[in-house]
Amino acid sequence: MEERFEERVRLVVESGVAEVTLARPEAHNGLDWGMIDGLLAAQRRLSELEGLRAVVLAGEGESFCAGLDMAAIMAEPGRVPSLIEADATDGINPVQRLALGWRKAGVPVIAALQGHVYGGGLQIALGADIRLAHPKARLGLLELLWGIIPDMGISVTGAGLRGDVLRELAWTGRKVSGEEAVGLGLATRLAEEPLAAARESAAAIAGHSPKAVAAWGSCWSGRRGWRCASAWPWRRGCRPASSAGVEQQEAMSARLAGRAARFTPGRGRCRRLGMRTPRPGACP
Repeated sequence: MEERFEERVRLVVESGVAEVTLARPEAHNGLDWGMIDGLLAAQRRLSELEGLRAVVLAGEGESFCAGLDMAAIMAEPGRVPSLIEADATDGINPVQRLALGWRKAGVPVIAALQGHVYGGGLQIALGADIRLAHPKARLGLLELLWGIIPDMGISVTGAGLRGDVLRELAWTGRKVSGEEAVGLGLATRLAEEPLAAARESAAAIAGHSPKAVAAWGSCWSGRRGWRCASAWPWRRGCRPASSAGVEQQEAMSARLAGRAARFTPGRGRCRRLGMRTPRPGACP
């Protein structure tokens, strides 16, 4: 199945894996109005798909995403205020949803990063669960160069990163290589072919028990910031969803028989978007 949104975003689904591609390569997949609308539409479509197991997020051409295309955005100044209008249901505005909205898919999201990964492009990538970067990719938070606060939900997506790292990158606009990005925690690991590696990881995830994958993602998100003393309740809370039932029996049987596991199509997903943005003035 292949769908297109605003002629800027392509969605292909095969064997339970959805591949979302930013398709404006001539502009390094810069975020113009069409790209913004297309990404938000693709996120909504992902939340509707049955049998989804994983998502690959990629950019066509030389770069993943070079961030906001300011010239294109300012060509329609009347639309600019809409970017920061918070939704009444969850308090998230459209700009923040570009990064946080991938969580609504309820399955692991893997970003393949090459070339320019700047500003909004980096923040979109931080919304993924896993980020595979080319060693020569260039990553940076460039918003302050334009007088814009880098507030695309980074207080949520960057919660596991060192605050001093994020502050330094945002304050200076310094660009780092894919290799340095892994050391800083901005990327998960290096890959000479990020898209191929992302597809391989997604296929591996898609072969596992959907309920176990969803339970692990849900519990890990909930555990963030907990101390060791609370680890045991966390483990007890996760175990029932993944250690019993038909899916675990099938996984064990397949493993022992040396065959691929066969899981009944179903959602097996966890929605993790239900959070409000920090109060005004709160630090990431």
